[in-house]
Amino acid sequence: MWKITKKKVLKPLANLQFAISLLFVIGVVIGIGTIIEQDQSLAFYQKSYPEINPMFGFLSWKVIKFFNFDILYTSWWFTAILFLFGSSLLACTFTTQLPSLKTFKQWTFRLKPAQYNQLNINDRLGLEYSNTAVYNIHTKNYQIFRQRNKSYAYSGLLGRVGPIVVHGSLILLLVGSLIGSFGGYTAQEIIPRGEIFHIQNLTKFGNFTSVPQDLSCRINNFWITYTKERKIDQFYSDLSVLDYDGHELKRKIIFVNEPLIYRDTVFYQTDWDIIGLKIKLPNNDLYQIPLKRINKGGSRFWFGSLPIPANVTGSKSTLTIVVNDLSGNVLIYDQTGKLITSTLIGETFTSPEGFQFAFNDFITSTGLQIKSDPGIGIIYSSFLLLMVSIYVSFFNYSQLWFLEGDRTLFLGGKSNRAVLFFQEEFRKIIKQTKKQLI
Repeated sequence: MWKITKKKVLKPLANLQFAISLLFVIGVVIGIGTIIEQDQSLAFYQKSYPEINPMFGFLSWKVIKFFNFDILYTSWWFTAILFLFGSSLLACTFTTQLPSLKTFKQWTFRLKPAQYNQLNINDRLGLEYSNTAVYNIHTKNYQIFRQRNKSYAYSGLLGRVGPIVVHGSLILLLVGSLIGSFGGYTAQEIIPRGEIFHIQNLTKFGNFTSVPQDLSCRINNFWITYTKERKIDQFYSDLSVLDYDGHELKRKIIFVNEPLIYRDTVFYQTDWDIIGLKIKLPNNDLYQIPLKRINKGGSRFWFGSLPIPANVTGSKSTLTIVVNDLSGNVLIYDQTGKLITSTLIGETFTSPEGFQFAFNDFITSTGLQIKSDPGIGIIYSSFLLLMVSIYVSFFNYSQLWFLEGDRTLFLGGKSNRAVLFFQEEFRKIIKQTKKQLI
């Protein structure tokens, strides 16, 4: 039964041309996934890929949805291709590579002098050099096996393990990628400073995604540093990860390209916003003004309205508040749009109508991108194995044979790579052997 399965199923599956074809298809599909935006809304694809004027004459949103090009990396057919490619690697490993590794360890002797002429390099010595030649070869880290008048030696067997490790690393990479695609998620959160939040605004998730419900986070603080030219240098969030009871598990100040990592969840700093201003009134009451962000020409500013009580002016009036950044500078305009003054956080201001107040603090929020990839550890392991396999592949697998004739010692050998180096080493062994008996 095993022989039939091996012949009809495993052998075709392990075919090199078949594996290369699958790898080519995977490359093409990944290219398509790079061109077509992934995990977007239906409205996005309807707008970007309309039926009236489809891209390349055929690529409309209906085609994208039908072939799952919008969720390509988790589509059933792409998963099937990856599974088939992984099966091909496994089949090749068990039907070809592992059996060949056993063959390389077997003692193979060459029994006829004519067989030595077929080797990459060969030579002849007097029979009296036999033991000396074997000893010199042993000092070159060769494993030697002798049987009566014939000998066999090999070195660098690890070099034959390299392809097996490559296959193993690729299989781990596929497994880790699939686990990450089906079990990972990406979330976007905008959280005011000082607030505690749970991960809930998912923008991307797999069929088996599980968001931890016993995990919460707190934004302890948020601030921005500026350059001398008053441009943003960096923005920071002081972030704490909390358990179900509110105990702090990990705390870190994060900024762009410096995330907080807890288990397989990564918190990235992505954006920020000013959502309001705190105003301190003469009676020490605090009043909050909501601010609205306006994006214009690559820059942005925030504005809000501060109503002045009627008992101050005799009629209702409003001041307009404008903020350009978090440097502490606040612009105040009257109802006609005329600039009254520029003040700072903490300074007391008195309006022309006699209304006195002070801007106490900004109300800010920080933007976080939260990503979880349960397969990332497996992927890193696969890369480690791949690096090891590259290193191991540089080991030369060399073989030597000896045959003791009536008066002549026949020697020969071959190597799978670095043939010139092997030939030079072989000649040094012969030369050293001749010198030792002079």
